[in-house]
Amino acid sequence: MKKNKQISVAERIILIIDKQPKSAEEIKKELKDRFGYNIKLEDVRVNLLYLLRRGKIRRKKEDKIYKYYI
Repeated sequence: MKKNKQISVAERIILIIDKQPKSAEEIKKELKDRFGYNIKLEDVRVNLLYLLRRGKIRRKKEDKIYKYYI
């Protein structure tokens, strides 16, 4: 009997993030639209910071909003 492995929020974010910079709100919306994952905005932001600190993604500031990309 195989046990289903739970995929983390960070792993889900990595699936959709690309070279096009996106805000946390845009990433949350895309997770919902593409995969049906209904993740709280706070959880998305915490995991974006986690990925940023580990060097997996980068960010830049545009009009007081951080945009994340690879």
